Amino acid sequence: MNKHLLIPFLTGQRRDGLGRVNDVSAHPWEIMNIPEFKETAIADANEKLRRMGQIYANLATRVQQITEDGDRAVCIAGDCFSTLAVVTGLQKAGRQPDRILWLDAHGDFHTWETTLTKYLGGMPLAMLVGRRDRRRNERNAIGTFLKEVGIKPYPEEQIILSDARDLDSGEKESLESSKILTCNIDQISKHLSPHENIYLHFDTDVIDDRTKLPALKYHVRQGPSHAQMSALFSVLRQFKLVAVSVSAWHEEEDLDNKTAIACLNLLEELE
Repeated sequence: MNKHLLIPFLTGQRRDGLGRVNDVSAHPWEIMNIPEFKETAIADANEKLRRMGQIYANLATRVQQITEDGDRAVCIAGDCFSTLAVVTGLQKAGRQPDRILWLDAHGDFHTWETTLTKYLGGMPLAMLVGRRDRRRNERNAIGTFLKEVGIKPYPEEQIILSDARDLDSGEKESLESSKILTCNIDQISKHLSPHENIYLHFDTDVIDDRTKLPALKYHVRQGPSHAQMSALFSVLRQFKLVAVSVSAWHEEEDLDNKTAIACLNLLEELE
């Protein structure tokens, strides 16, 4: 049975608009809230990481409980850092996936060494595999964050990154020198085995379909359509999915819930 979890935060910043998922979903979503974290905008990266540590440590515990009960966690969060919590929960439940399928228009493979923007949201996949580095003259806030969540680095060679097409130069070089397999949507199936336990993560911006999903945060052209994603998810339903997570849309612009509904329809393909 699927257990649906909603994490109304984006890099530690509150995003209550995600709660509207419960207005349009066929399933109830458990909202994982931390009431004292009220700010919608935080400038300091260290403070964001501090809050994220608590948010995602809580999520990891919940995923562990769900997995140990024999159910499957399905999560929607404001960012891709939820993956660190989901993998941690699976690890602690003794169900580390054999394969991670990560669908994203971006690589999310920056470290402090390669990033030009200093944007934390460009780093979660690098953190997942243990590629963290210390900023000069500052404490290792990323290391502290990862320790609080409790994750053990996941093997690069067991990750498939599909349709990542918006890559900065340093990030592109890091990916190319890594053991992560990159491919397009039409190549995914041949890299999966029906005997593997698979964790599926998709960032909604992997989809290039402004008609179906008008409220994406970072729209990138030349990606798969909603129909192509739906077809893929129908195929993935035949595999052993141990967890699913979604990095959400721009809920403040999705006033008619059109993008939310389109994403929920994709998740229904996996039921």
